[in-house]
Amino acid sequence: MIVVSNTTPLIYLSKADKLYILKHLFENVNVPTEVHDEAVKSGLSKGYSDARRIDAACKDWIIVKPTSVGLGLALVQNVGRHPDIGKMLTGIHVGEVEAISLAMELGAKLLIADDRAVIKFVLSIPSLFKFKVIGTGDVLETALDREIISQNNYDDFLQMFGTAVAFVSREPYHGATARSIGFM
Repeated sequence: MIVVSNTTPLIYLSKADKLYILKHLFENVNVPTEVHDEAVKSGLSKGYSDARRIDAACKDWIIVKPTSVGLGLALVQNVGRHPDIGKMLTGIHVGEVEAISLAMELGAKLLIADDRAVIKFVLSIPSLFKFKVIGTGDVLETALDREIISQNNYDDFLQMFGTAVAFVSREPYHGATARSIGFM
């Protein structure tokens, strides 16, 4: 299964020393260059230990890939069918756009993202985006269900990050939950 991640899930999981969950669940995770730069280069320049863990994973099982103009081209081609695309892109940053674009280019099955604007954007145009979006919370629930982490680890993580972690499967605008697409 091809999986792409945005920056925030990598940082949250790394800060909690739980980045290994992604490797257990997916074997490989793809990230665009901009996400790598946000998570690793920026973090290393500030001395963040989570950036060192992500950097080590990028030398092993996280695959860094450049993106082409895929998303921009797809959006221009679909703007007539979806006139609110410009409005929907408000609040979505470069790394997030690159993550969405890479998921499209690779034919990914999943995009892991916690930003509500990204989640809503992807879910609002299912004809354009053939992948499902899940949040870090969905990843954690799956890790708990598969006994990769304990209930205490799960509870500690949620206490650490609280509402910043997205549970896409619990959102009212999500048509197909992570469980219903066979992820969980």
